Amino acid sequence: MTLRDLFNLSLINRRDQIALEWKGEEYTFGDIDERSDRMAAALAHLTPGDRVCVQLANGIELIDIYLACVKLGLIFVPVNILYRDREVAHIVADADPKLFITTQNLPSSSPTEPRPSGSGQMFPTHLDGDTPAALVYTTGTTGTSKGAILTHNNFAANALNLLTCWQITDQDRFLLALPLFHVHALGNGLQCWLISGCRM
Repeated sequence: MTLRDLFNLSLINRRDQIALEWKGEEYTFGDIDERSDRMAAALAHLTPGDRVCVQLANGIELIDIYLACVKLGLIFVPVNILYRDREVAHIVADADPKLFITTQNLPSSSPTEPRPSGSGQMFPTHLDGDTPAALVYTTGTTGTSKGAILTHNNFAANALNLLTCWQITDQDRFLLALPLFHVHALGNGLQCWLISGCRM
């Protein structure tokens, strides 16, 4: 099982349900799925296992990119937007990304992008729970930051435990104010939202 399978509980099974409120707009889970499919089409030149550094503030585009990476088997590498050149250079040298996304080179996921025919048909089928999903760097407060690979199983086990303990359901509303480049918001926030089907 992969995160894609768990996220499809909402992206596919709750397509018409409101998923996200962002900047005065409402998006259904179907909207989120279609946006991430279009972003995946824009990133389809990459190979499963490639690393994609993303240095963006919270926004729907960051969610599009994260979900596209999950769907394509790319390794998402969040980069703190407050990092200076030295910290960024360290991550780039260590992660060896195939792509580094910022606001200046944000891939287009506009509706004019060709959408894959049928949800999931363009995505690799050989992914499993041990497939790396993200490479998350420590804060480096006591030395050089270290990269930790988190697999689909790592994220899934954490999210499912939190959903059980916190009893989050699709009837809940969830305010995610933490930055998505931190593992708490990425690993707990996005995962719990997408699996539970609550409104964020």
